[in-house]
Amino acid sequence: MIAPKNFLIILISTIAVSAIILINPISEDDLDYTNFKFDAVYLNDNSSVLITFIDETGKSSFAILEILGMDQTFHKEFTINDSSFSHLVPLDKIPKYGWKTTPVTLEITYDEFNILKMKTEIHDEGQNPPKIIFEYDG
Repeated sequence: MIAPKNFLIILISTIAVSAIILINPISEDDLDYTNFKFDAVYLNDNSSVLITFIDETGKSSFAILEILGMDQTFHKEFTINDSSFSHLVPLDKIPKYGWKTTPVTLEITYDEFNILKMKTEIHDEGQNPPKIIFEYDG
């Protein structure tokens, strides 16, 4: 038989552990995707892509950046300072079938423990940027 004091300790411990498991510090409903700017612009003058990211909440700390659809996928992992970055990626050639065949993906460590994934397409200077597709792994 469990003593009342031990029962109370077990009950409080169980409730505390359950609360930690069930409560996520941020949910997808709490995220305002308008706080994130992600763009990939082809700079014709120097045959490169300027990739920019800004997190207006200031909670982004680490990034995995990839440009897919090239002969060799561009992959870079790095710490983000001040929740923003710009990165210039030289390109050997423009894709034969257009920018839609060359998506740019970004995986952000957000708020220390959450992952926010984004995908966009490269576009030429002066064109409106394509939509950003978001996925949240909280």
